[in-house]
Amino acid sequence: MSSCHLKLAAIAILVVFAVLAGGCARAPVRPTPGPQPPGLGALNRGGQVTEQDMQVVQANLKPVYFNYDQYTLTPESQAAAQYNAEILRRAPHLTILMEGHCDERGTAEYNLALGERRSRSVAEYLTTLGVANRMSTVSYGSELPVDPGHNEQAWTKNRRVHLRVSN
Repeated sequence: MSSCHLKLAAIAILVVFAVLAGGCARAPVRPTPGPQPPGLGALNRGGQVTEQDMQVVQANLKPVYFNYDQYTLTPESQAAAQYNAEILRRAPHLTILMEGHCDERGTAEYNLALGERRSRSVAEYLTTLGVANRMSTVSYGSELPVDPGHNEQAWTKNRRVHLRVSN
């Protein structure tokens, strides 16, 4: 064989390998949905939600936490709201009360206003996620702390919106 034929053969072999390698590329990996809350499969059946269904939904909802003196959603609080939206979309007959809470710092009036802004922020975000026309808001300010401590650890737990469901 001449050197010209060897070069052509080498190029042909490289082209064949390139085509084969391209054809063997891995299929894109699709993310699997996150863990589904236990006991919510029955909500997909439609119709009226039973008291037991409502208790299961309530037990699986996550609080949405906020930074100090803030009512905007962080990436972590958006993730909690998205998780809650997935649950609430499966229970369209339930109404949701957004309960806004604050830590003990600030005046009572300021904390009531901040708690209201927090609850509205979560309600607006849930609306963008397909949970609409069945939400209301309330603010408890700093009156109902989940942790009665007087330190940053307690305050972090108290800056939240708690979702309460009802028929």
